[in-house]
Amino acid sequence: MAIKDTQLQLVPDDLDTLRELIAKRYDKLSNRLRQVADYVMAQPMLVAVETMATIAEQANVPLSTLSRFSNAMGFSGFSQMQALFRDQYLNRPRDYKERVRRAREQDELGPESPMAIFQDYGNANIEAMEQLQMSVSPQKLEHAVALMDKADTIYIQGARRAYPVAFYLWYALMKSDNNVVLLDDHGGMLTPMTRRMCERDVLVTVTFSPYAPETNRLIEQAHGKGIPIVAITDNLMATHGGMLAVCFEVQEGEVMGFRSLSSSMYMAQALAVSLMCRETS
Repeated sequence: MAIKDTQLQLVPDDLDTLRELIAKRYDKLSNRLRQVADYVMAQPMLVAVETMATIAEQANVPLSTLSRFSNAMGFSGFSQMQALFRDQYLNRPRDYKERVRRAREQDELGPESPMAIFQDYGNANIEAMEQLQMSVSPQKLEHAVALMDKADTIYIQGARRAYPVAFYLWYALMKSDNNVVLLDDHGGMLTPMTRRMCERDVLVTVTFSPYAPETNRLIEQAHGKGIPIVAITDNLMATHGGMLAVCFEVQEGEVMGFRSLSSSMYMAQALAVSLMCRETS
């Protein structure tokens, strides 16, 4: 997540850092530059492979706006920014959608048969996890684990669909030497529990669209107290993106409108085991 200082401009040298910079500066961008920000955050693969003219057309902005956006992020031009996307995505290992299509043609599976759904979920999850592997930088992982390691108390929270991930992370870390608290609203105790949080702690939150109001309030409360926040979420550009110390953006596999939790669980497992390894080293 290193940032080079070039001609008094902050120039991200990896895609992770660029995404965080976009999130932090988003509210100050003009409407045109926000269009570019929305596009590059939503379509990183296309930014990696398409021409500048095609990207401008798809983002519905003039070519010059792409250059202005690149300059606003500290780059000398669009090509320098695009190089980060190409470094990240051009070596994508496998196209599982094509593999699924061929398997279905060969096996003549019905689209709603149990085996077809089984294959679809498996391949969607594999693709999502490979995407996550490519999008998470070593620096970001190290930063998140370091924040958790030095915290007096690790507070963990997730609501609704995010709750299983938060519960698993709490369960795993209960086996460690860390002081861990799962924040839920059983018995109406969420507010009393959060009063104890202070800047020496860390909040790990799991939140997906549509974002739970109680999670949003908790993020605002923790940020107001100066508590570092580590988030597993599906959109870095969500309302509270600028409040997060570390944000792991996870795009889950989806079949027939039902989203998986495999990638989020994968992320939670990696954080938990990495933290426990610190105790034995």
